[in-house]
Amino acid sequence: MINKYQALINELRLRQEDEEAVHKNSRVLIVDGLNTFIRAYAASPVTNSDGEHVGGISGFLMSVGHAIKAINPTRLVIVFDGKDGSARRRSIYPDYKAKRKVTIRLNRSETVDKEDNQLVQLMRLTEYLDVMPLTTLVADKAEADDVIAYISNDYLEQKDSQVFIMSSDKDFMQLVDDRTHVWSPTKKKMFYAEDVLETYGVLPANFALFRSLIGDDSDCIPGVNGVGDKTVWDKFPKLATDNMTIDDFFVYANELATSNPKMKIYQKVLEAEKDVRLYFEIIQLGVSNINMSNKMKIIGMMEQPHNKLAKIKFHSMLIEDRMTTAIKNVEMWLKDTTSKLDNYILED
Repeated sequence: MINKYQALINELRLRQEDEEAVHKNSRVLIVDGLNTFIRAYAASPVTNSDGEHVGGISGFLMSVGHAIKAINPTRLVIVFDGKDGSARRRSIYPDYKAKRKVTIRLNRSETVDKEDNQLVQLMRLTEYLDVMPLTTLVADKAEADDVIAYISNDYLEQKDSQVFIMSSDKDFMQLVDDRTHVWSPTKKKMFYAEDVLETYGVLPANFALFRSLIGDDSDCIPGVNGVGDKTVWDKFPKLATDNMTIDDFFVYANELATSNPKMKIYQKVLEAEKDVRLYFEIIQLGVSNINMSNKMKIIGMMEQPHNKLAKIKFHSMLIEDRMTTAIKNVEMWLKDTTSKLDNYILED
């Protein structure tokens, strides 16, 4: 567990980075939209004055507001999964996310069943986001994870931006480096590279490989039978010290198997090489999974100036939805969160 001294260092680091912020892409907070909404919908019992559940909307706004106050970004980007976003991964691994119960996605062209409270709230949430100073991104045939990875690794890397990804999805740990960090709202913790190593026992660059070996239940990826996190830490220690490609790893595994012929675990991993490479292709975000058409769309939307905060419209929507008490002291909340995003210049 990270000690108080390291926590203080991280806090001072955030403050120092804040002092260096000079333009809209200096410190970018990217929110995994559906991940944040689903978590808020399930966790928040908030209802409006008619007794209707509105926790998905209010919980989302409050959670993002908390991250804004903690991180103090110069820009906010919210990314949702697009239509058929998982199609590519399912084409190469049909069991991908097969057990997921939540199948909602953001598609504004669809007619919404008013009985589907979760989807109604998600669609209404997008209308709130439209009047706030932020960028909302959706790309068909692309998962939010891949869009976020592309924005962080490609678009914002060229602008030397500090990037803060907000999600409870562990897959984002593989993106952590000296300029990309992950804010986990469930753990209420900022993950820097040293935190990923301390928590998961491997370097961020090896995280996708680590998950390929141990499996990922949420995505229905079984990993290698009999291989868990302790096995990886004990038998493959270089994953905690050396950045490795998938090819590097299997050269390493072969060397270990040769020098330790009685260790059956090495042979088991080598025999599962084909499966591990498949799982790695599914899990990895480091190589862009975005087609050229979507890349151009994303760049175009990121280059556009975001809307100014439409404060009157925001208030009127709260009244329409009978949500005036869902966010305490709305005026102060807006001042402490999204209002400050209007203050950064739009040009880089």
